[in-house]
Amino acid sequence: MRYVATLEGTEHEVDLEELTPESFAISLGQDRFEADLRRVGPTSFSVLLENRSFDFDVVRDGEEIVVTSRHGSTRLSVVDSARRLTRGGQRREHKGPAQIKAQMPGRIVNVLVKAGDEVKEGQGVVIVEAMKMENEVKTPKAGKVAEVKVVAGQTVEKGALMIVIE
Repeated sequence: MRYVATLEGTEHEVDLEELTPESFAISLGQDRFEADLRRVGPTSFSVLLENRSFDFDVVRDGEEIVVTSRHGSTRLSVVDSARRLTRGGQRREHKGPAQIKAQMPGRIVNVLVKAGDEVKEGQGVVIVEAMKMENEVKTPKAGKVAEVKVVAGQTVEKGALMIVIE
């Protein structure tokens, strides 16, 4: 299957071939990797890639996927090539308010914005400590900060609403 993954505004073509139920060949440009993928929790995965192990938490947030590891969080969108062609290759705009929610339980280290601030797409808005790592959470769209629901030092549960961007 061929997919188009958009990460930080850059599109990447990814070919994915299932070798066994838990083993995949992944082609990214000229590079090809074989990976073993195991689900270890409801949203948690362990990946073995070239004799290295990686642990990820993967959560869908609207049309985006949020991938969190001990090195931080990142948002990406993934569409199969056929679906992308039916959309005319257009990048989907995030319409309406964006609700930024905690992807896992943690502690708010710092809130980088306040209500009324203008933000750019991809700008960091809050830093959350989870699994002993600090993760900068970024906004999926440009706009105005409508609400800030958290303060530094507060603990949050997975799914807790932190910030709303209009």
